[in-house]
Amino acid sequence: MIRRVLCSAIMLAFVPACSPESVAAAGPGTDAGSDAGAGLSDAQTLTPIDDPAPPARGYFMGALPTPADGQDLAASHAQLAAHGDWVPEWGRPSAFWELAGDLAGSWGKLNVDTLIRGNGMFPLLHVAPVQTWGQPACPPGLEGCTLSTPAWRDAYKAAVLDVVRAARPRYLSLGNEINRWYEAVGDHDGDPNAFRYFVSLYDETYDAVKALCPETQVFVVFSREIVSELREADMSVLSRFDPARLDLVAFTLYSFSVRTGPRTFRHASDIPDDYLAAAVAPLGKNRVAVTELGWPTDAFYGGEQGQVDVLDAVVGRLTTGQGLKLELLGWDWLHDQPGGDTTGLIGRDGHEKLVWERWKSLYR
Repeated sequence: MIRRVLCSAIMLAFVPACSPESVAAAGPGTDAGSDAGAGLSDAQTLTPIDDPAPPARGYFMGALPTPADGQDLAASHAQLAAHGDWVPEWGRPSAFWELAGDLAGSWGKLNVDTLIRGNGMFPLLHVAPVQTWGQPACPPGLEGCTLSTPAWRDAYKAAVLDVVRAARPRYLSLGNEINRWYEAVGDHDGDPNAFRYFVSLYDETYDAVKALCPETQVFVVFSREIVSELREADMSVLSRFDPARLDLVAFTLYSFSVRTGPRTFRHASDIPDDYLAAAVAPLGKNRVAVTELGWPTDAFYGGEQGQVDVLDAVVGRLTTGQGLKLELLGWDWLHDQPGGDTTGLIGRDGHEKLVWERWKSLYR
C-alpha cells in the first residue's frame, strides 16, 4: 500500500541524518556495492548474506518495526527481533537508482547491518520501478521515460544488480503491489506504459539477478485487494507472468477493505477458503508469501479477537489448508500508526493486543 512510503518517512524521523553514497552521482548502473561484489568477473557469483534455517513452524515471520510512542528504532527492532525473523526494506525510501548507494553507505550500515541483521533478522528488499501508478520513476537525464524506454530499462536492471551487490539479500522483490499498475493503466497495444513491458523487464531482470546471485529468491508482490477502491484486485494478471521466474507468489492482504462487489469481509470467516489458492492455481505453484497482512481492531471488524482470527486463517485454512507452502508471513507493522490506525500488532501506547500474544505463540 502507499502508506508503506509514509511509514518509512515516519521512521526516518527517528534516524540520524546521513549522507550516503548515491549511485545517482555516477549514473544508473554504477557499481555502488560492497567489496564482496566489486570487481566480479562474468563467471563469478555471489551468495546471500542471509542464510536463515527454516523454522519448525514452516514460515518466517516479520513486520515493519514501527516504534510506539516514546520508543526509538533500536528498541522497536529489538522488540520485533524477539518474536520475528525479517523486516521489509524500501530504503530511505529510496529511488531505485539511489538504493544501492544508500544500502552501501552509512544509512544501510545503521538500518540493515545494525538494526535488522544485527538483531538476527534479515531484510526483504523491495526495488520499486514505480513513482506513481502509470508513471515509472525516472532517473536524472531520463525524464519522461516509459516502461518501454530502452535506456530506462537498462538503468533499472543495472540498479537492481547494484542492490544485490550492495546487500546480497536472500529475498528480493522487484515491485510491491505491482498489479496496481495493471489496474491503473492496463495492457493496451501501442501504449509505451503497457503492463506487458513491465513483465518483460521483470523477466530480463530476474535472469540477470539469478546469474549474479543464484540463491537470491526473486519475485514481485501482488495486491490481493485494491484498497483505495474497496474491492478485490483482478487476479487474472498473475497469468501474464512466467511461473518459472517467480520464486514465490507473494501478496499483500488487506481483506477488511473489500466493501464492493459480491463479497464483503468483516470477519475472518467471510474470507473464502480459496481466496489465495484460486489466484495461485493458474501458475501451478505452491510457495507463497503474505508480505503485508493488516486487519483493524475496530469493533466493526471483530475487535482484537478479529485480528487473531485473521492471523489464524492466513497461517491455516487459506494457505496450508489449501496445499500452499507459506514461506513468509508479514504483519503490516508492529505498532498502530498515527491518525487512528488500529492494524498494528501492538497499540501505540504499548498495549499488547490479543493478536500479539497469538503472534508470539506462533513464533515460539
